[in-house]
Amino acid sequence: MDATRKERLKAAGINVDGALERFMGNAGMLERYFGRFLEEKSYAALAAAVAADDAAAAAAAVHTLKSVCGSIGCDRMQELALAQEAKMRAGDWPGAKAMMPELQEEYDRVCAVLRG
Repeated sequence: MDATRKERLKAAGINVDGALERFMGNAGMLERYFGRFLEEKSYAALAAAVAADDAAAAAAAVHTLKSVCGSIGCDRMQELALAQEAKMRAGDWPGAKAMMPELQEEYDRVCAVLRG
């Protein structure tokens, strides 16, 4: 990861320093995980489960998504997933479903940043 990419990721809200710490400073490995995030299926599974009104499947998917985002420094996406998961655990399914537009927007933004 060159300095320009690192600064671009940071400017877009990716916690690169925190992620690099979790990856023991291995920027190449972090870049590979950024690529894996783009192929990761937990967001698609979450969206499908919410559309199907399947709260159990949505809870499993959002839990995975939250963890993946945390690992690679996508802090805002992780915060949203954490909030949605909390709503699900509290039995607020309508509230959890209502978060999907914001999650979709952040997911699209993160993917665009990682591709750039």
